[in-house]
Amino acid sequence: MLFALDRSGFAGMERGFFQIVKQHRLLTGGERVLVAVSGGPDSVALLSLLRTLAMPYRLRLWAAHLDHGIREQSSMDGEFVRQLCASWEVPLKLERIDVPEIAEKQGRGIEETARDLRRSFLIRVAEEAGCEVIALGHHRDDQAETILYRILRGTGPTGLAAMRLRRGRFIRPLLPFSRRQILEYLQRNGIVFVEDMSNQDCRFSRNRIRHQLLPLLREFNPAVEEQLGRLAEFFAADEDFWRAEEERLLPSVAEPVEGGWCVALGDLREFPVAVRRRLLRRVLEMLRETPLGLSWRQFEVLEKVLSSANPHAEALLSGCWAGRDYDQLWLFKKRPDFPKPFSLTVPGPGEVVIPGVGKLVILETEKPQGEDRWNVEFAADEVAFPLTIRSYRAGDRFLPAGMKGSKKVKELFIDLKLAFHQRHRVPLVLTDAILWVAGLRRSTLYSPEAKTARILRLTFTPEPASANLSL
Repeated sequence: MLFALDRSGFAGMERGFFQIVKQHRLLTGGERVLVAVSGGPDSVALLSLLRTLAMPYRLRLWAAHLDHGIREQSSMDGEFVRQLCASWEVPLKLERIDVPEIAEKQGRGIEETARDLRRSFLIRVAEEAGCEVIALGHHRDDQAETILYRILRGTGPTGLAAMRLRRGRFIRPLLPFSRRQILEYLQRNGIVFVEDMSNQDCRFSRNRIRHQLLPLLREFNPAVEEQLGRLAEFFAADEDFWRAEEERLLPSVAEPVEGGWCVALGDLREFPVAVRRRLLRRVLEMLRETPLGLSWRQFEVLEKVLSSANPHAEALLSGCWAGRDYDQLWLFKKRPDFPKPFSLTVPGPGEVVIPGVGKLVILETEKPQGEDRWNVEFAADEVAFPLTIRSYRAGDRFLPAGMKGSKKVKELFIDLKLAFHQRHRVPLVLTDAILWVAGLRRSTLYSPEAKTARILRLTFTPEPASANLSL
């Protein structure tokens, strides 16, 4: 539906908009700004207001429109945005995708899928256009709806902070303004916009909040949107403090590993539960590459993994996998590939290929060539064939070089912070005892000496999945 509103006097919203931008330093001057334009009143007003700042702030504006393919009329919205940007001489990037089809394939909701795809689209277009800033048209009523949506879905303090005026490269200059103020601005300036009729469809949660819940709440407090906006500002200030604390404390309990994170649960338990939850959420946020956290239900599943009597508990969460190994928590985007146990008998020197693990080459030489992580040498006359090449078993012990006495192989893995899903990728070379935990540590047995006549040299070449063994 298309609205052409009458032109009348000056609303003064430009002045308020300018003050918000200046006070919060949303723009400093000379930026390239990508404006998300749906064609609705909010985004059209945002583009119009930014045009008023283009000259004094030396801005270069671009617009982006993503047709979600949810409504039959959506192509008409795209055409309206194209004509609007052409008349305002704003370069436009317009694309179409089929959100319902993608949501069905991914087994996700349409609203959630559309939000994620729109965000990815805007980031990509901003990169292509060289835009440092992405401007979104969310306003105070949107903020109220977001807070209520999160409360109903289940949220914590971070969720109640809701949307910010600035988060990274995204800015929301209209956030202090109401939907009514925006419509008045458009009417007074005779600016045309389109109405997305799907906003009236109460099958969507946000629309039910907008058209059913908020009108009911206004009966209790006519300024409910304003009050919810203040609540968000209160929690946003708290979140800014806690974000700095998270950055300070996180290195003491967690460290990045190949493909994910390792969390030391013993250190994590030293903190109060409120701090523990924030640190875990921060790790998950970085792992999942989204500021959107887990739901309370999913967070409860994670906490059950941490407190489980099973030291090897695991759980699939939204966008990640969690696996506990005694006092270590491993977090990855997807469940790792766990190799099966193996055991091979080697009758003499030669080459052994271990599927999914790597290749072991055993040679006899007359002169030592030196050792490193992937190469070790033994006195050949003291090593009796056949050798056994196998994966780790519970209870394995060996005599580590440079140490007195024996040590459990498992303890070596823990000391080296080797993820438990990697442990069966480590070949153990044995005669009657373990000679080498390949790639990690040799034993003190049968070390070659100056008088050693022959050298038995072992070289392990891991497959890529095994090459990232932590040290």
